[in-house]
Amino acid sequence: MEARLLIVFSIFVLGNLYWGYRYFSAYKDSSLGKGERQEALEDIEDYWLQFACVAIIIIMLIAPIANSILSPNG
Repeated sequence: MEARLLIVFSIFVLGNLYWGYRYFSAYKDSSLGKGERQEALEDIEDYWLQFACVAIIIIMLIAPIANSILSPNG
């Protein structure tokens, strides 16, 4: 079970790194106009927030199970 929790945490970290990379690459993209850049940044922020919320919900669902398995009294 601890492997599953480690996988979920690593997916969360890697996903945040991915969305951070997409955000900063769109921020520095000089081929976009100011309005297009702002719209692209807002879209990326929306997807980033959705990813983070789903990942946190999954972590919240798995953590109690992992805690009960890893506890010495369990």
